[in-house]
Amino acid sequence: MKQLVWVVAVAALGLVAWRGSAMDGVEQAAAPAEGGVFATIAPFHSYGHVHDADNVEAMRPRVMGTHGVISSGHYLATQAGYDVLRAGGNAFDAGVTAGMALKALKMDYAGWTGVAPLILYSAAEDRVITRVGAGTSPALATLDYFLEHGKSPVNNALIPADIDVWLAALDRFGTLSFSEAAQPTLRIAEEGYHLYKMQKWMIEDQMEGILAFPYNRDFWFQNGVGEQRLGDLMVNADLGRLIRYMMEAEQQALASGGSRSEGIRAARDAFYKGDPARDVDRFFREIGGIVRYEDLAGYESRWEEPLGTSFHGYDVYTGGGWSQGPRIVLMLNMLENYDLRALGYNTPEYIHLLSQVIDLAMADAHKYVGDPDFAPAPEGLYEKAYARERIGLIDEESAFQDMPPWGDPAAMAAVADGAPLSFVMSRARPDDSDPEVHSIDTSSLNVMDGEGNLFSLTESDGHTGTPMIPGWGFGLGNRMGQFNLDPGLANVMAPGKRPRNTNAPLLVMKDGQPFMGLSTPGGDQQLQSLLQVFLNVVVWGMSPEQAVDQPRFGSYNFPGSGSEVNRSPALLRMEDRIPAETAEALRAMGHDVQSWGLWNWRACAPTVTWRDPETGLMIAAGDVRRETASLGF
Repeated sequence: MKQLVWVVAVAALGLVAWRGSAMDGVEQAAAPAEGGVFATIAPFHSYGHVHDADNVEAMRPRVMGTHGVISSGHYLATQAGYDVLRAGGNAFDAGVTAGMALKALKMDYAGWTGVAPLILYSAAEDRVITRVGAGTSPALATLDYFLEHGKSPVNNALIPADIDVWLAALDRFGTLSFSEAAQPTLRIAEEGYHLYKMQKWMIEDQMEGILAFPYNRDFWFQNGVGEQRLGDLMVNADLGRLIRYMMEAEQQALASGGSRSEGIRAARDAFYKGDPARDVDRFFREIGGIVRYEDLAGYESRWEEPLGTSFHGYDVYTGGGWSQGPRIVLMLNMLENYDLRALGYNTPEYIHLLSQVIDLAMADAHKYVGDPDFAPAPEGLYEKAYARERIGLIDEESAFQDMPPWGDPAAMAAVADGAPLSFVMSRARPDDSDPEVHSIDTSSLNVMDGEGNLFSLTESDGHTGTPMIPGWGFGLGNRMGQFNLDPGLANVMAPGKRPRNTNAPLLVMKDGQPFMGLSTPGGDQQLQSLLQVFLNVVVWGMSPEQAVDQPRFGSYNFPGSGSEVNRSPALLRMEDRIPAETAEALRAMGHDVQSWGLWNWRACAPTVTWRDPETGLMIAAGDVRRETASLGF
């Protein structure tokens, strides 16, 4: 491979020239270089959309606070959490309250119930910790079963994790009862909310899947199929029934002298061991599914130490191999070897480097990352010495034309003996033409409070094409579709196993103090977008709302989660606010550059909270690409 030397000189665009090389332990300034980062991104031909610290023509207000800040994927969920903060609740009370409400509001993207990876920092415990937010597969979910029957909306139902996550966080770190935290969700379910733009589009786009299940049809098309209008009231009285059922269990426990903790546990058990679980069993038997009562009654998640790495003075934490969090560790370990500022912001060289690092991380994750209870990561996978071996595969002039082969971390080898050299599908099926077609789900939530607590949650599993449970207003999602069926991969299907799901919130510490929480929807693009937002803040000196507004790019040069084949070799999608000249330069390197338009919701929609290490001032921001909302005081 050529020595990695980057030359950024595009005189026609008015860019300054930079030269940098791959090196160990590069120190990078966190503040903009002389002249400001604006000088390197002026060619984006816009003003309000690009970073300039002195720009008073803001696209939206900077949401700040010293008591608490919150950002989520829907304004009513943000308001619910904000009201808790205003009433004296902490970040965990607000996060659980908003998290439950968010899922009632986004049943198309992230409905009751599904996955909900959580990472948090507790000031009282001075500890970063994660709650395993991916449920387990049913006992009948054997590899042989799926090799015979295949994946389907009925077969793919995973045991829900979100209710366990919410109530475990509330019990250990919060102060509210379940009934108090669930009040806003109960009101949303019983009184309704107004059908909004993206949800209206979603149910129209996913109509075929909705109509496959009569109960789903009746819920989504409450005024008749094709009769939905923006502003229609969306009521989920059956979900209200579920919440009241759980509330009653809590009240009975408290009336019997139980503690707050025992009341919360009773509410949890009402779902996993009560009538809802029995009706899940009955319904899935009727439709030919494999979820049983015992799968729910025996489900119990746990608190775990997070996976993490350091990056130029910042400590970045995420979930384990049951999430896609390990990808960010692999990416940052490789990127720490480069002087990113010397490349210039979103230049061809910068985008090329990040995309190649992303592809290398995807390859190692594809082979080695899965539920660590079943497939512990090989020794050396997350070591920085291994990252230095892997970046030797990067060519500064030529893009990977397929996902690169995985390495051998135990041997500290850049390429493993016997690793496949091609992952490309020889002939696409009709439904495989668009690599984004299966990435429609998920929402996110981030909260900080004045005590120093941080709560970052990614919630997922919508119920448009997956069956909801008649009479109860919830579904189990489609998440087992993200298991692999190749026994040579860590993420292969097995009973009682957690899939390496695509959701992964991040928590960033600086000098032992919480600095930033960030999470996003977006399937396999999630960690790619969060990587760019993180670098925008810590390398380029942007504020959170500026960081999420910048034009993004995303590699698709890998098998999507749950697949074994690369359906989109060399594909790199970019928003058109990145100059056309940059796209042409990347095409000359071998990237199949395709347009995302000026702004695209598939480029993800992070929600972010940030804390000034010197003053303690907090900021919350949500991406304008989707209907996020932020508040603070």
